[in-house]
Amino acid sequence: MPAHLLYARGPLLDWERPLRRFGAHWRVLASHVLLFDFIYPSERARIAPALRAELLRRALAELDGPAPAERVCGGTLLSRAQCLQDVERWGCLDARLAEGGPMSKREVQLWTAAIAETPTGRHA
Repeated sequence: MPAHLLYARGPLLDWERPLRRFGAHWRVLASHVLLFDFIYPSERARIAPALRAELLRRALAELDGPAPAERVCGGTLLSRAQCLQDVERWGCLDARLAEGGPMSKREVQLWTAAIAETPTGRHA
């Protein structure tokens, strides 16, 4: 669980590194920071205030701009099963296949077919 990692190593981290590594997916890092605060409300000093400020700055700047015109579902980058309805039924573009996305159509097909191969055949 990322919260445990942040609890154990947060004070020692070079916070510029995860910010660079998450890159365009900085919102995922922001979500981990927010969940950390929920899980450990008395331990917020374990995460650099400058990181929090940068993540909040980005979020506020994004809210000040227009919403993206293209309906993309980034949830497919987090779970191969939970957001399939978004792309299959609701017409959202699969972020794995969007321009610069990490997967080919064939890779997405293989990854999705593997859901049925999990022990429960459910969300993996």
